[in-house]
Amino acid sequence: QQRKLLEVAYEALEDAGMIVDQEEKRDVGVYVGINPSSYFDLVVDYMNHSKGFEVHSHAMVGNMSNIAAASISHLYNFTGPALAIDTACSSFLVALTQAVAAIQDKRISGAVVGGASILATPHVHQLSRNAGICSSTQHTKVFDQEADGSVIGEGAVVVYLEPLTEAVRANKHIYGVIRGTAVNNDGYSLGIMAPNPQGQYEVLRAAY
Repeated sequence: QQRKLLEVAYEALEDAGMIVDQEEKRDVGVYVGINPSSYFDLVVDYMNHSKGFEVHSHAMVGNMSNIAAASISHLYNFTGPALAIDTACSSFLVALTQAVAAIQDKRISGAVVGGASILATPHVHQLSRNAGICSSTQHTKVFDQEADGSVIGEGAVVVYLEPLTEAVRANKHIYGVIRGTAVNNDGYSLGIMAPNPQGQYEVLRAAY
């Protein structure tokens, strides 16, 4: 997850026309939506089946969610907040909301916002199936009365955010403008992993 985030962060900064000098500090924040890595399970499994095998310290640091954000700040000498945010499926969107608020409050000049989910073992799929979370049709039908579960995916994404006035002044290519964000919790529902329609409605209305 850390490696993929570093790769796509480089692409996002390059695409944004950022010339990053490690000698120059920038008040850019890094906000990453991320779940704990399943890659560490492979390390532990190998350790348990290999006599005399010692786990290198990189095995710990390389699987910590907070390091996924901090590694980007470290590499590019960004001095804004470096936050790893885990709110399950909404992790990237919550990270985005936190970044937007920090830019609007002028606490940072820009933000690297990313999300990553890499499933290195089949454990998550097996546990999700046993818990009845996975769709029997292998299709996610969001807000549909025929929805019967989710489909767990993986990948990585990073975008770079800055105030619109700055992007226009620098004549940068603008992919989109964020006009509103919102975060809430559904509160009580039929189950802790089941959405509450009223809560979903309220967060959309708040964003609009």
